[in-house]
Amino acid sequence: MTKLNYMQCWNGAMALLGAHKEAILAIAGVFLFLPTFLFAQFIQQPVLTGDEDANALLAVYSVYFSENALPIMLSNLVISFGGLAIYFTLAPSRDHTVADNLMAALKVFLIYLVANLLTGLLTLMGFFFLILPGLYLASRFALVPIVIVDQAERNPIEALRKSWSLTQNNGFSILLFILIIAIVGTIAVGALQAVTGIVTGLATSGAGWPFIENLVASLTGTAFQLVLAVVVMSVYLELAGKKRDVREIFN
Repeated sequence: MTKLNYMQCWNGAMALLGAHKEAILAIAGVFLFLPTFLFAQFIQQPVLTGDEDANALLAVYSVYFSENALPIMLSNLVISFGGLAIYFTLAPSRDHTVADNLMAALKVFLIYLVANLLTGLLTLMGFFFLILPGLYLASRFALVPIVIVDQAERNPIEALRKSWSLTQNNGFSILLFILIIAIVGTIAVGALQAVTGIVTGLATSGAGWPFIENLVASLTGTAFQLVLAVVVMSVYLELAGKKRDVREIFN
């Protein structure tokens, strides 16, 4: 059974990003950045004082989600579709145009959503016990969308089974790898957004400039999602023994 090599996975992820940058940036711009930016620009986030207890927070967010259910659902669907199309672009078994990858993603989007729902339910069961089991299950099912894309698996349950098999003996390794990237990425994104807020606040005497702040937040968030996507694909290539295919793509 292949053991995950962090350095090879990271180098492979960066190589994937470089090899497919034009295509994935085009898809990410329309299906990840744009809905994120429009949502931030036009949907007012809940205003919190910091003194709310759990009941107050639940009440505030219940109202927020009920009032914005449609835009939340639509933006998440568009972003999910964009993520799937990016996986089609990165898959070693494919060498197609952006239009072809978008059409391929559309054909299996419902299957992808069902698989994500099953993954979410199983992961949630893990979180009922402790945080760690939930995170572990999430790492074991992280390759589900790529199994659908690269192996043409159309049975959501079988996609979960194949992801579980591919990640055997590597669940905690994948978890640690993604956690490291997520923590570093979150700190970097938060720092950039904080600097942007400070600069716009100073430039406008404390009023801020929501357009610029939302623009930077959407750009950094999209970049972070792209890094996670290529990392997950690189993990799949490592564990599935398909690094040779990746080299052929680069050449």
